Amino acid sequence: MHLVATRKYPFLATQTLAERQARDSLFRVGENEFFLHMTSGEDFKEERLIRLDSRAALLWISQTADDFGMNWD
Repeated sequence: MHLVATRKYPFLATQTLAERQARDSLFRVGENEFFLHMTSGEDFKEERLIRLDSRAALLWISQTADDFGMNWD
């Protein structure tokens, strides 16, 4: 498994309306196989692991700053 890219971005916590930092990390695990690890802040209260193919990984890497965090939906 190899780290391909990582990013941090601010978001508003829905319950407290406080600004927090989220972190996404994209890992390559094999040919045409990636994992996107998403955490909802420094305390890691919520985490998600999403399996992506090459196309989806490339789209994730190409996102603009306004689109960061859209994979939480």
